[in-house]
Amino acid sequence: MEADDLTQETFLRAHRRLQSLHDPGALTAWLYRIATHVCYDRFRQSSHRPAMESLDAQPSFDADTPWADKDAPRLDEVIEQAEMSSCVQSFLEDLPDDYRTVILLHDLEGLTNPEIAQMPDTSLGAVQIRLHRARRRLHSALAGACDFTHDERGVFVCERTPSPPRT
Repeated sequence: MEADDLTQETFLRAHRRLQSLHDPGALTAWLYRIATHVCYDRFRQSSHRPAMESLDAQPSFDADTPWADKDAPRLDEVIEQAEMSSCVQSFLEDLPDDYRTVILLHDLEGLTNPEIAQMPDTSLGAVQIRLHRARRRLHSALAGACDFTHDERGVFVCERTPSPPRT
């Protein structure tokens, strides 16, 4: 359903912006660019709000069900993970479009390099290079702006380093 929604949104945007297509020979690249931006918008929306689950998916409690699931993460752990996720997301948004696309498709969506290479105007070599460079840039940005430690519970924590004062 998600793919259908994204496809429909892509074609709606294309229809609304048809007058901006100056070269009919570039239709495929133009549509691909619109689809890419639609996907970016959806990633941004989903990263800022928690996923909603159906009430049917919630566990029912009966006499044999313990009140607390011992394997479930604690609230403070969930909050820390969300904060770290938003921190990393902000650095991902600073990457160039080609790098951000390949790292999101590979590392978040789980696509393989050959699957990503099936996209228009993309070769397997380009995917491999972009993924390597995207990870390297993301690593450098995070290393330069964050201190990574483990707290007293052993939870991995990211804290932004203070920016130097502007003079």
